[in-house]
Amino acid sequence: MQEGLKRALRTPEVLFIGMNGVIGGGIFLLPGQVASLAGRQATWAYLIAGVVAILIGLCFAEASSMFSETGGSYMYAERAMGQTVAASVGWMSWLTLIVGWAALSNGLMGYVTSLVPGLAPFKDVITAGVIAALCLVNSLGVRKGSWAVVFFSVVKLIPLILLVAMGFILYTGHTGNVSDVPMSAPQIGKAVLVLIYAYGGFEMATVQQGEMVHPRKSAVIGVIGTLVGVTLFYLLIQEAAGRLDPALAASTTPLADAGRAMFVGGATVMTIGAVLSILGTKSGVALAAPRILYALSLRRGLPRALATTSSRFQTPIVSIWITGVIVIALSVTGTFEHLLLLNVAARLYEYLAVCIAVILLRFRAKEDKRAFRLPFGVTIPCVAAALCIWLLSQESASQLLLALAALVVGMILYGISRRAQAMAKAAELKHNSSRSA
Repeated sequence: MQEGLKRALRTPEVLFIGMNGVIGGGIFLLPGQVASLAGRQATWAYLIAGVVAILIGLCFAEASSMFSETGGSYMYAERAMGQTVAASVGWMSWLTLIVGWAALSNGLMGYVTSLVPGLAPFKDVITAGVIAALCLVNSLGVRKGSWAVVFFSVVKLIPLILLVAMGFILYTGHTGNVSDVPMSAPQIGKAVLVLIYAYGGFEMATVQQGEMVHPRKSAVIGVIGTLVGVTLFYLLIQEAAGRLDPALAASTTPLADAGRAMFVGGATVMTIGAVLSILGTKSGVALAAPRILYALSLRRGLPRALATTSSRFQTPIVSIWITGVIVIALSVTGTFEHLLLLNVAARLYEYLAVCIAVILLRFRAKEDKRAFRLPFGVTIPCVAAALCIWLLSQESASQLLLALAALVVGMILYGISRRAQAMAKAAELKHNSSRSA
């Protein structure tokens, strides 16, 4: 099916999209949690989580190297397992992003009102305005949307890089990573689980392949570069925060507390950094989420009207604004709070589907060209799939049940859409045959 999108994204922009998707507001809370869970072994926890995320990311890299169309995991699942399974993957991926976007909007206003308490009465208006502004920017062209991502990616990194630099410059011999936490495998395992979820978002580097100048190469570099870069950066942040704050493990706002040790006003700088970081991640989700809805609609998994593109800007205009309106509704009503439990389980479902797709495509599309092929046959995707299943097994029953309910809703909508399209096609064929007769 012909896409009506403009190929404008280059490799550096794709890399920024991936890194921006991972580095969000969570990093401003992670160091304290990891230090309290893993103690002296915090560094190992980051390395283990990074390896797990990279193994999953490598599956995305191989899969993306076979495609040039928009949709990311949805497209890979369709090729390997058919349209019905793909629709479930695309639905869960989109749902994960919109719930995350709504949660980020709420988190953003929490930081903003802590800086300017007088804005608290207007938080819903500001929330809706920010979401609408991101939709407008993305409606005016994919380059404008990617420029917003690049801008926020750069500015969000400044306070974090400053913290890393000051952490090593002001080191006084103590470390917040050293705590009374026993050095045990279960504790490290808990820290790894917390961190794994912090790596979510790298897959956004694959969604816009239909708008990339060099889709197969750029997506591979975006995924692998994101995960390797983020792992190293997280390690440096954890070490620097521990050096600045000896009580890191007990802190609920670890980077703000570490910021106080940098210089006067350091806590405010880190809080502003959190605001910019969340804005950056929101801009990335605003770019990626509508493209998934667009791909689902284009492939007839949802009503075709959602695949309408702007003739002037070549952007999926209807999907952008439908997604934005839903996110505004979730944000200002607080409905997203009831859906947050499904976020991680839905994302792991997507990751597992991609790992399985890579395995199946090795047999079903063995002759297809790949810009990137994993070594050791299907060993890496099999290990990655097993890790996804293990991570899913760590979820609570309530999380899994909510994700299952969301999946059922998506499949019902898919079934209704397919039936309506089949009836419309049958009516059109009947009309044409009667006219020819």
